[in-house]
Amino acid sequence: MSCAIVIEDLPTPPEGKNGWPWTQASLPLPAKMPDGSPWPKISIVTPSFNQAQYLEETIRSVILQGYPNLEYIIIDGGSTDGSVEIIKEYEPWLTYWVSEPDRGQSHAINKGFERSTGDIMTWLNSDDYYLPNVFRLIAETFSQNQTMWVAGACFYLYPDGKLVAKDVKPNVSLENWLTRDLYAQPSVFWKRTLWEKTKKIDEKLHFSFDYDLWLQFVNFQPEAFWINTPLSVFRRHSSSKTSTAIFKFIEEDSIIQLRHLYLIPNFRKKQIIKSKIRERIANFYLSKKKSEKPLLCRILIALWHSPEYVFKRQFYSKLKSLIVDE
Repeated sequence: MSCAIVIEDLPTPPEGKNGWPWTQASLPLPAKMPDGSPWPKISIVTPSFNQAQYLEETIRSVILQGYPNLEYIIIDGGSTDGSVEIIKEYEPWLTYWVSEPDRGQSHAINKGFERSTGDIMTWLNSDDYYLPNVFRLIAETFSQNQTMWVAGACFYLYPDGKLVAKDVKPNVSLENWLTRDLYAQPSVFWKRTLWEKTKKIDEKLHFSFDYDLWLQFVNFQPEAFWINTPLSVFRRHSSSKTSTAIFKFIEEDSIIQLRHLYLIPNFRKKQIIKSKIRERIANFYLSKKKSEKPLLCRILIALWHSPEYVFKRQFYSKLKSLIVDE
């Protein structure tokens, strides 16, 4: 898609929707980049499934960037809530879209990237959205810096409408990478040359697959070039995975951390980190909120993951708390 976007040509926003990205667009871009070179192609993939209440805002936030060399692909998993009707309304501004059953979000993203051809890549979930003028900033950042991936600040949007900025550059180290995901997914972009070095997104993962991908990137560049500017809005709501499946995230995070322990060259340090990860898994199973398994079963699973946990005072305080709670 290379034609200029005229906001009046887009479908009329729902009643009461104003501002970005409903009645405002990004600033117009010049024909070429500041150095005179063509704008690189940016590929955006949106995996979609039954999030019609947010999808239109997502789509408009991509299209209204007004970026002259955009490839926008939507992979819908067979939605039945009106999402397909929204996608069809914006079809003239899409490079490709499909609605058919898939094997989940990670599979949908890989499907989209298989069809993409852009120099710069990322995905945007169907309940998140970009802020204005982001694609211009991303293209210029890659052009002006020797980097294979870029990460930026992000706003978290809560159900009450409150926006909270996550705009502090994370303290990047191998040890910290194996503790938590350091970047907000909607604010991460990378070059195709980096993507082609990886094993792509692991479709066996359904919650923390972005974290696994970043750790694959770390093999080739330990940290992304940081942009201390909010690039996107990550929406927190009652039906989002981060709200309904927090323990699934914790479980997959631990699997990923153990998978990428090879990044730590020092044997002793690696063993210390491994022990901490296993202890974190044990804590996960001994959490009061983890109640779908019987208490004895949870205790045995926790000790199977971290046998040395039985020698720690924390184990007994958690056990006492659990017994009282049960």
